Amino acid sequence: MAKSIRLTNQALKLKLSKIHESDIATIFEEYPNDQLRIFTLLGVMKFSEVFILLDEDIQKVFYQTLSIEQKKSLLKALEVDDLKTFIELFPVKDHLSILNLLSKNTKLAVEKLLSYDVGSAGSISSPHFIALTIDTTVKEATHFVTTESTEKDEVDVIFFYDEHKVYKGAIRLQELILARANQNLSKLIDDTYPYVHENDDMQIALKKIQDYDLDMIPVLNKEKHIVGVITADDALVLMEEFHLDTVAELVKVHEVDEDDSPLKRTIVRLPWLLISAILNIAIASLLAVFQGTLEAHVALILFQPLILGMAGNIGTQSISVTILGLHQNQIEAKKHIGKELAIGAINSLVAGLVGMGLVYVFLMILPSQTDTMIELALTVGISLFFAMFISALAGVLLPFILKKFGADEKAASGPLISTINDFTALGVYFLVATIILMLI
Repeated sequence: MAKSIRLTNQALKLKLSKIHESDIATIFEEYPNDQLRIFTLLGVMKFSEVFILLDEDIQKVFYQTLSIEQKKSLLKALEVDDLKTFIELFPVKDHLSILNLLSKNTKLAVEKLLSYDVGSAGSISSPHFIALTIDTTVKEATHFVTTESTEKDEVDVIFFYDEHKVYKGAIRLQELILARANQNLSKLIDDTYPYVHENDDMQIALKKIQDYDLDMIPVLNKEKHIVGVITADDALVLMEEFHLDTVAELVKVHEVDEDDSPLKRTIVRLPWLLISAILNIAIASLLAVFQGTLEAHVALILFQPLILGMAGNIGTQSISVTILGLHQNQIEAKKHIGKELAIGAINSLVAGLVGMGLVYVFLMILPSQTDTMIELALTVGISLFFAMFISALAGVLLPFILKKFGADEKAASGPLISTINDFTALGVYFLVATIILMLI
């Protein structure tokens, strides 16, 4: 049985007024019996700030419990980009019933956002911004910001356009406030202020916000008219979501939900663990082949973690970049493979030379290894180069191969690629050691 809040309405309202929206959202989710009560006590404007922080499923369920008038009030209080995000929680067939509860202008703005391709800059933009004509004076611009802007408008940056509505630049609010009333505003406007087009990939917008340390970036249509903005706060949220999605893709856990049973989760992960176990038997067999080399040069074991670690690291880098590029459809196979192999070759060569030097210095400290320290250092250096390059090659090619044969390229990560790297790295290491230390 769900628990209830044991406070009077007056006491609860006072408590809610003193805590942050995120804390209210936590209370709201923990006390389902009091959700309508909290909604009423907070008032629709305050509750709208809490609503966007709730779990998506709770948003949907609670919305369905409201009356038509309550739904209209809640939707009216939400910003356009939040409305778009909320509507997308429902099946497409239900979108119209929600859109019809909006005012005409808001409905058109939300429909515009919904029309963009998923992942485009336009799809994550907000229409709440301030744009003025380029011939506006400092006094007029300041007056507009202080008297005409609404609570929903983003005012940290003001954008400007010419008589044809073409974007001309921007000025930060702080600079506008510090400007003298009689100054020529056109000389203060930054005509190099970055922008993105509405159909650009959202990653381009996020990168520009990060690279140029922007508070927000304008989104332009093909006529270079401003249609929206993407704020730094929105960018941070999207970057976090993108990072979490990427990690989930790479570790192969995105196909299960929180409510899935342990058995279902096991079925997703177990095949790759079993393949890993089989390949580890192959690794054990490989070590047996080089048993003589190991017995004759026990010091080889000291540098085995170095070979495995470096090969695994470069392989993980290659496969991560490749899977991410395939997932976003942002790479050309030949160009990407060539570039990654060039990077792998350079990194492998540098790591091999550095590793050889470090091993030589390390062996000089061990008197018992002075007879073969040059050969051992050379073995590690050459092995590092070949093991790392082969690992980079496997990391960049394996996703393409799996995708070509209709398999899920993301399955190449985790246990499978790690075991392949271990197998090839150890094989190269002990083969090079046998050639240099046993045969020469």
